[in-house]
Amino acid sequence: MKEKLRNFFRTEGAKLREMSFTDKRQYIWEYYKIHIIAFVLVVFFVGSLVNTWFINPPARDYLYIAWVGLDVPSEMLNSIGDALVATVDNPDRQQVTVMSYALTNNPSLDSAMQQRFAAMLQTGAIDLFMTPYEGITDLAESGFSRPVREVMGYVAAINPMLYRQVSQQLVTITFDLDGTVSTDVMGISLADTPLFDYLNINASNLYFAVVANTQNFDRIANALEVIFQWNPVE
Repeated sequence: MKEKLRNFFRTEGAKLREMSFTDKRQYIWEYYKIHIIAFVLVVFFVGSLVNTWFINPPARDYLYIAWVGLDVPSEMLNSIGDALVATVDNPDRQQVTVMSYALTNNPSLDSAMQQRFAAMLQTGAIDLFMTPYEGITDLAESGFSRPVREVMGYVAAINPMLYRQVSQQLVTITFDLDGTVSTDVMGISLADTPLFDYLNINASNLYFAVVANTQNFDRIANALEVIFQWNPVE
C-alpha cells in the first residue's frame, strides 16, 4: 500500500511539473475537485466545531427556571432572566434561562414541550418552578418539588437580612404524595419584591417552588438575593 501511494505521488508530480500554471489548475480541478470539496467541508466543519466548543462555546445555564401555569408573554420571562444575569460570574459563558411550559392550543407544540419538560426534569436541568399558588400543591403532590429548607440554609449563610425577608414569604401547604399526607414549606411568594415591582410584573399570585432533584441551592439563594434586594444601577 505504501509503495502504491509513493508511485502515485511520483507519477502525479511528474505530470504537474511538465504543465503550465493554467494547465495545472485545470488538471487538479478536473481530477481532484471531489477531494478538494470534501477537504474544504471537513476543514469548515472542524473549524466550526473548534470555534463553537473551545474558542467560543455556547452559554451554559447557570440557573434554569420553568414557568408552569397559564401562558404569559415571553417578554415577561425574558426580562426576569435578563435581570437575574446579575447573579452570574461570567455572562459570556453562563446564562439564566426562564422558559415557559404552559399549554397552548397547538397539540404538536404541547406534546414537544411536555417531552422536553420531562427530559429536563429527569436530567436535573431545571432548578426552580415559577407558578401560581395552585401549582405549588400540584407540583408537591406529583413529586416534582421539594421543601425549601436547603435553599433557606444557603440564604441564611449569605445574607441574614435576606433570610428574614424570604422567611416572611414562605408558603406552607398540606399535600398527599403517594398516599402520605405531609405539611411542609413548599413555596416562596414573589409578591411585593423589588425586582418584580421594578419590572412592572404583577407577582401577587406568583411563587417559586424548588425542583426535587436540583442541587443548585447556592444559585437559587443568589437569585433570591437579587429578587428581594434589587437595586438597579442608574
